[in-house]
Amino acid sequence: MAAFSEDPPKYAALHWDGKMLRDVLGSDPGTTSETLAVLVSGPPAYPEGKLLGVPVIDSSTGTAQAEASMDLLEAWGLTGVITALVFDTTASNSGVHRGAAKLLEQQLDRKVFYLACRHHILEVLVGAVWENLFGKVKSPENPWFKHFKDVWTDLTTDNPTTLSIRQKWLNKKKKECKEILQEILRSEKPPRADYREMAELTLIVLGDTPPRGIHWSRPGAIHQARWIARNLYSMKMFMFAEQLEYDEETVVKLERLNLFLGLFYTPMWMSSTLAADAPANDLQFMKDMMKFKRTDPEIAQAVLQKLENHKWYLTQEVVPFALFGSRLSDKEKQDIAAKLHATEKPDSFRRGKPMFPQVTAKTTLADLVGPESHLLLDTLGIEYDWLLQPVATWPRSDDYSKALEYVSNVKVVNDIAERCRKTWLLSTWLGGRHPGKQTSLLRPSAQRFPPQPPQPQEEKAESAKVVVGEVIVFWDKARIPTQRQDKILPKSRPFMNAGRA
Repeated sequence: MAAFSEDPPKYAALHWDGKMLRDVLGSDPGTTSETLAVLVSGPPAYPEGKLLGVPVIDSSTGTAQAEASMDLLEAWGLTGVITALVFDTTASNSGVHRGAAKLLEQQLDRKVFYLACRHHILEVLVGAVWENLFGKVKSPENPWFKHFKDVWTDLTTDNPTTLSIRQKWLNKKKKECKEILQEILRSEKPPRADYREMAELTLIVLGDTPPRGIHWSRPGAIHQARWIARNLYSMKMFMFAEQLEYDEETVVKLERLNLFLGLFYTPMWMSSTLAADAPANDLQFMKDMMKFKRTDPEIAQAVLQKLENHKWYLTQEVVPFALFGSRLSDKEKQDIAAKLHATEKPDSFRRGKPMFPQVTAKTTLADLVGPESHLLLDTLGIEYDWLLQPVATWPRSDDYSKALEYVSNVKVVNDIAERCRKTWLLSTWLGGRHPGKQTSLLRPSAQRFPPQPPQPQEEKAESAKVVVGEVIVFWDKARIPTQRQDKILPKSRPFMNAGRA
């Protein structure tokens, strides 16, 4: 049995993420393999995740993914510590009958939290908005973005167009958004580069100046798989629409899209990793979209329609996370606590995909509390006495502190699975191996590159450039595009109509 070098987490979340890769190292280049990155996360030793393995599986079905994940959990002796499942919201993962999440819960033989990746949910939402406005893009690369990238160096960036907002409640949202983003960008730990660019572009499109001033990054990836590119390109396209000579209809659509991105989407994305704030954020977002129907019914309805299948953080099981967040008043927290205390605990928790509630403009989080809401305290073995005390006194309770630590650390995005798989792929490539020949239990912690003699700084920089370039080429060869690259629409003036339905 594999073993941890440190103590395993007492309460861990299981992550997995599949990817079809092309074999570019083996004896039969061009063949493909379905790989599955399987990880756990949890304090104290692995708050940012521990890769258990990247097995090659027969298919991408929920059954195959669940079996491979369970094999690794058993091999590492971790079946008893899993309290949550973190996954992208694909049918193979979240299916009611044969989804990997349900099958894993069955094999674990106990109720666990279903924590769908919040980044993936938000990607689905913005994809629906784009498709509603501009139609479905059928090529691997978005032709709108390709054109913008090609002409970027010809644009003058001195005078970007900003949003003109007239409605009082939207101006209030604008003020709130600017305050949130300014605070995030001024923090000691600023977000990663592409998230920071999204926050800065949002401030600019709202007529504000980011803390470090206005900087324009060169347009990056345009592949459909790079979801955040949709936001970055859309904002720049709107701000320089006049120079791009878009027709009036296109400019109006870009303005509508940017209103949604700037006032609602970017703030949600920037706070999406916070489990404790997820219920309050999602409920407010749904209410905002209901109200936004008066301004832009098409966009609001497209978002609400998708949200009907993605109310993961408004379920009875997860709503109590809000007791440990920063979004609610003491009264709102007290209402949730009182409702939870007054609700009878079930003899056993209902397994399977959580039931999504009906939400109206008047719904409160306390309304969403039910018998399944006892799961958090039951999982952690926590007493209920502190729930009846004033909120200000909760931090004095050891039980409250225990639950706070759990909710503060549990992951609600699945980014670490993607990062770990790329790291594994790089180590596999540098080791001269290929995915199809790997064992089912890879232990990256045991793999160390031999020490190298010191290099001069200039040589280090040059070596890094070479390695990065080779890795990029390798990854592009290994990944499986959705269509052949030669089917991408060529650059031409009629590109404006290419992405429309």
